[in-house]
Amino acid sequence: MTSRERVASAINWQKPDRIPVHEDFWTDTLTIWKDQGLPSNIEIYPHVSDKSKTSVDDYFDFDIACMYLDASPRYEQKILSRDGENYTYTDRWGYTAEKPWEKSGSIHYVSTETKDRETWENEVKPRFVLDEDDTARIDDHNYFEHFLPYPSWSGAKKKFDSVNSRERYILFKNYGPWEATWRHRDFSNLLMDIALEPDWVREMADTHLNLTLDILKKCLKEGMRPDGYFMVDDLGGSNAPLMSPDMWMDVLQPSVKKLGEFLKSEGIDFWMHSCGNAEMLYEPLIDCGVKVMNPLQASAGLDIRTMVEKYRDRLAFYGNIDAHLLGKDWLPLEEELKTRKEMFKTGGWICHTDHSIPPDMNMEDFQKMVDLIRSDT
Repeated sequence: MTSRERVASAINWQKPDRIPVHEDFWTDTLTIWKDQGLPSNIEIYPHVSDKSKTSVDDYFDFDIACMYLDASPRYEQKILSRDGENYTYTDRWGYTAEKPWEKSGSIHYVSTETKDRETWENEVKPRFVLDEDDTARIDDHNYFEHFLPYPSWSGAKKKFDSVNSRERYILFKNYGPWEATWRHRDFSNLLMDIALEPDWVREMADTHLNLTLDILKKCLKEGMRPDGYFMVDDLGGSNAPLMSPDMWMDVLQPSVKKLGEFLKSEGIDFWMHSCGNAEMLYEPLIDCGVKVMNPLQASAGLDIRTMVEKYRDRLAFYGNIDAHLLGKDWLPLEEELKTRKEMFKTGGWICHTDHSIPPDMNMEDFQKMVDLIRSDT
C-alpha cells in the first residue's frame, strides 16, 4: 500500500497493511535531536526557508503530509522586538503576542484587533476576503509563525505537486470557527461574547467559514485537491467542553455543518483537532461529517479503549498516546504501543501522541516507537 492508501483504509475501519504513523514535534525537540543523530539538513523552524533542507516527514517516512490554509484577515506579520530568549510579534490573524524565540512554549497574547463590534464591522470583517490577484492562501509551511511571504498560486501548485508526488495522504489544515475568531477577538472576550452576543459570534464564525470555503474552492480550481481537510478548533477544557453542547450547536455548529456538507460533496475526508475533553460534542461533530478525531488527550480523561466501543465505524482516531509516557522508561510506552497495535490491526487508528513529541524524549526511543508500530509482530 502507498501511504495514501494506508491512511484511507485506516480511517474507514478497513485493514491497512500496517498502522499509519504521523507525528508533530516541539521545535526544541528537533533542535536537541541534532545532537542525537538527526541530520543537519532537516528543516526545523517554520520561518526558515532553505531548499537544501529535507522535511521531517521524509526523514521518518510518515504517512501524512500537510499543507496549510491561510484564512486570516492578513494583518502584517512582523517581529516587533526581541528580548533575550523571547520575542514579540504581530500575526496575520490580528493579534500581538510574546513567545520564546525558536522554541515551543507558552504564548502571551498582548492585544487583539477586534476591540468591539464597530471595529469588527468596519476594520476586521472586510479583510476576510479572497483576492485572487494576491498571493496564495496556502503553503507547505505552517500558518503559525509564518514570517515568510506566501507563494503565488502557481508557486503553491508547484509545492502541492511536490508533496503529492510522494503518495502520502494529504491534509489541508486551518483553524476552525472558534479558534479563528478568538485569535482576533481575544479568548476571554469571546467566552463572554458567546454567552451575551451569540449572534455576533455566529456572524464572525460564518465570515471565517466563508473565506475558508472560498480558499478550498480556489485550491480545487488550481488543481490542488487534498485527501482530507483538518480543522483545528480547541473546544475542550480539562474535563468538558469550554461551552455547553447546546451553546456550541446553536452558535457554531451551523458553520461547521456547512463546511462538512461541502467536503462531503467533494469527496474530501473531514478531520478535526481539539485539545482537552470535548467528547460531549463528538456526536454533533459526527453529524457535521467529522470522520477523524485528534489528539484525544489522555490527561483530559479521554481513553481510546472506551471510545472505540461508542464510535467504531463512525469515527476514526488519530492520537491518544499519553505524552506523559514519553521521555521516561521505555517499557510502559512499549506496552501501551503493543496494546494499541493489537486493538487497531484491522483499522481505525493513526499512531500519534496526544500532544506532540517533547524535548525530553530522545530520538532513539522515538525511532523505536515508530519501528514497533510498523513491525509485523
